[in-house]
Order: sequence, then structure tokens, then C-alpha cells
Amino acid sequence: MQKIDHCYPYFQYLEDCNELSAGGIITWCFYPGMTYGSRDKWWPDTGKRPTAHEGLDICYYMDSSRRKRQFDSDIRIPVMTAGIVIAVCDDFLGQSVFLKHYSDPPCQLISVYAHIIPFSNIKLGYGVAESEVIGTVADTTGRKNRMPAHLHITVMKTPAAFTGVHLDWKYICNAGRGILLDPFEILFCPYCRILPKIED
Repeated sequence: MQKIDHCYPYFQYLEDCNELSAGGIITWCFYPGMTYGSRDKWWPDTGKRPTAHEGLDICYYMDSSRRKRQFDSDIRIPVMTAGIVIAVCDDFLGQSVFLKHYSDPPCQLISVYAHIIPFSNIKLGYGVAESEVIGTVADTTGRKNRMPAHLHITVMKTPAAFTGVHLDWKYICNAGRGILLDPFEILFCPYCRILPKIED
């Protein structure tokens, strides 16, 4: 499969649709367990994940006053580029939306936006424009695992001809699925910091 060589300004889309950088440049903060391939948990139920992290968790940022902020259920979720909705499924915090972005034999690019509440129009076959908002972050208040509201993004390459595949979290975690990509390799983030631990 060919290499994905395009970079999408996804974090700028997040900032713009939520007016996060209205007062100046913000910094996106990531901790052990939030990045691709990590085996750590980053939420209060610390320890190890059963499998390596399949994507990137986005939740924390620093505003222009250097105050640490985190997502709430008002955060709007844009897509990284134009595509077609090919699946919507439940996940353990909300729902996951799968988008097919292009078909360029022998591979295609799929992105997944998880732990969100999609808008009612986000259904199978719906076409989305670049940076279009598809929903909001799921509210995790009151959950036993005390997991903060966050967006999980998975990006993968699959064979362009794949059909009849049931797309859900089992597919993402299945060793036989497409090739997972590190979202940092294709989502341009000029103001990202990977920090050693979460501090209150």
C-alpha cells in the first residue's frame, strides 16, 4: 500500500469551530496513554491497556493565559477532510463515525471519530466537506471510570476494494483489518506537547 503523504490541519479546524484560539495561540497537551501505540491508561483508572492504543485521544489544551483546559460536551467535532460516512456504531462512551476519504488503488484512507454524539444527519452515505462539524463530544459525567470527555481519532489504510466489512471497534482492534496510522503523522499540530504526566 502506498504511503499517505498529505498532512491535514485538523487541530486548526478544532480551534476554529470551537473558537478556542480567539484570545491567542493554544497548546494541545498529550500525556502517556493518549498517543498512538501506547499501552498506558491516562484516565484515573490507571494501569495498562489490554492492547496498544489504536489512535489519538484529544482532550487537554492550554489557552493563551497558560491555563489548562479540557473538553466538555459542548466541543464540536470537525472532520479532517471531505469524505463519505460508511458506518456509525455505538462505543462505550458515545458513538463512532467512520469516514471513507478517497479511493486511490491499491488503498483508501478511513478516519474514525469516536466517543462523540453525531448530528442526526450523519448517516450511512452522507457526504461531508473538509472541516465540516459532524457532532459534539459525548458527555462522560458520572461514569464509574471517571474518564474525561475526549475525542478519539483512528486513521487507517485499507484495500480500496474492501466491501461487506462490518465496521465497528472490533474491526479496528482486529489484527486482520487495515493498517493503522499514527494520527500525528497526518494531522498537522504545530503547537502540540507530549508531557510526562497529568497534573491537576
